[in-house]
Amino acid sequence: MKLFLFISSLIISLQSYSLGYIYQAPDKQESSIDSLLSRAKELRDSSFDSSVDIGRKAIELAHKTNKADAIAFAHKSQGTTFFYQGLFDSAYLHYNKAKREFESVNDSLNIAILNSNIGVVYRRTNKYDKALQQYLRALKIYEALKYPKGEAAAYTNIGGVYQTLNNLKKALKFYLKAKSIYSQIGETSRYSRVLTNIGVIKFEQGLYNEALEYQLEALKLNEKNGMLQHKAIIQLNIGECYQALQKPLKALEYYNKCEKIRLKLNDIWGIGKLYIKKAIVLHELEQSHNAEVYLQKAEEFCTKQNLQDDLASTYHFCSKLFEDLNKPKESIFYLRKYYTLKDSLTETFRDDMIAELTAKFESEQKEKELELLQQRTQIQNLELGQKNAWIIVLLAVMILGVIAILVSLRINRLRADHKIMDLRQKVLLTQMNPHFLFNSLTAIQSFILDEKNEDANTYLSSLASLVRGILENSREEFVSLRTELSTLEDYISMQKLRFDNDIAYQFEIDATLDQNEVMVPPMLAQPFIENALIHGRLRDNPKALINIKVAKTEDEKAIKFSIIDNGIGIEESKKQHNRKTHKSLATSIALDRVKIYNFKSSKKMYFEIMDLKTIDENKTGTMVSYCIPIIRSLN
Repeated sequence: MKLFLFISSLIISLQSYSLGYIYQAPDKQESSIDSLLSRAKELRDSSFDSSVDIGRKAIELAHKTNKADAIAFAHKSQGTTFFYQGLFDSAYLHYNKAKREFESVNDSLNIAILNSNIGVVYRRTNKYDKALQQYLRALKIYEALKYPKGEAAAYTNIGGVYQTLNNLKKALKFYLKAKSIYSQIGETSRYSRVLTNIGVIKFEQGLYNEALEYQLEALKLNEKNGMLQHKAIIQLNIGECYQALQKPLKALEYYNKCEKIRLKLNDIWGIGKLYIKKAIVLHELEQSHNAEVYLQKAEEFCTKQNLQDDLASTYHFCSKLFEDLNKPKESIFYLRKYYTLKDSLTETFRDDMIAELTAKFESEQKEKELELLQQRTQIQNLELGQKNAWIIVLLAVMILGVIAILVSLRINRLRADHKIMDLRQKVLLTQMNPHFLFNSLTAIQSFILDEKNEDANTYLSSLASLVRGILENSREEFVSLRTELSTLEDYISMQKLRFDNDIAYQFEIDATLDQNEVMVPPMLAQPFIENALIHGRLRDNPKALINIKVAKTEDEKAIKFSIIDNGIGIEESKKQHNRKTHKSLATSIALDRVKIYNFKSSKKMYFEIMDLKTIDENKTGTMVSYCIPIIRSLN
């Protein structure tokens, strides 16, 4: 029952000063606004609809004056009327309009009052953090203005938030501060409201007699000059106190008085709450059918008006009623609805209460039905647990998979780098073949012995240039096309020393290529020139010729290297080599270099080896072609 009692006292701290209290009307038109607002305030105790209509007229008249303070007071009054009717969105809208007008004229006092009013709206709509922010802003302004009535109102509102959050100690501390101020300044009406709130806390602490004393004293003060709606709230609280003291008839008496006022005021906020109270008392008086009727009316009304707290209370007492009537299915149904709704409001769900209720009915005649309910609940929890477990396993597998892929990519990259280093060593060894160096030096030596010093000097310079180029280029991934062609020319010149016949060679270079800017892999053509010389039997061909062509492809995105010889051809070479089980290491290394390049680069290198007989039966020889994507120097 305590759930409603402190909520029912919530609106007592709402600020609603009349226009005449702060704003003095200097002419007839503004005097008419003052009169309208006073009339609207009076009608809140008898007819909300009439109060709203008059408030609307006051707003229209205020806008005609084009004065910010008049417009502000009209909107503030209308916001308060909507609040008392439970239309919180409309109240919030008018309070904000009033606040903007007061800010335009730097009216600090009324800005603080509206901060408090907006805070009460936030509190009533369960936005407690925002409500507390508004109250603290208001308190800061009141303290700066040294305005005790405002400070007391702010203390009351802050205490209300802590009370809603069930921090009764802090709530009582702020209420007592407000009570002290109101007592000193003689604010009877607001003093009565603080007494109501303190009585609520005493009720929540289980001190029902003390709570009743506070509520009766508050009612006595309200009879003098209090609002009719606040009187209904106090009567509701007194009814609850009597109900807690096991005096249901006395409780019903005050509930009936409260109902009469609420119906008169068309109080949307309070009617649903009252239906619940009356249903509980009727149940205690063993009028169960009437109790069910009132609970049904409460549920319909709270659902229609979207009063979430009151609807939750309705579900809670429906569950309790059906429990007492030995209707376990209905009781559990409403208890589940209660906690489902409470979960959306407080973000907590208390399964132990349902388990406790289920355990209570296990000893009764509905044992089998409740046992089945427990089994279903357990199955659902088990299925949910299994689903969660699978999700966790799946996430773990995905994470491990990603890690494995990253590790695999890293390992592959390291292997590729290692293979590149290994290939560089092999390329260097093939280009610096010991037989090739020995034969070259021997040939140069013969020139010296034959006193052909000029030839010896020429070839020795070529050999030195070739060795230096090979050593320098072996450290680079790319070299300029000019450097590559120069190295190949030195290589062919030195190879010619090994053979008796004169091997002719020629370079056909696309004139549009900038040989200094275009970059190519170093000595990629060298293994195929070596194959042409050795495996193509050019040394036995008196008309031996090697033609090296370099040109752009049709799309001009790559350059094409072609090494063409007039040797015995690749097919004939394979037949002879098959008999000798020979394998060209230099060619294999060159192909591996192409694979590594394609692995590392998004732009691919293409390779083709063709026997010229497949083009023309009258021709012999081999054509090796490969395309390299154009890469330009960054220098």
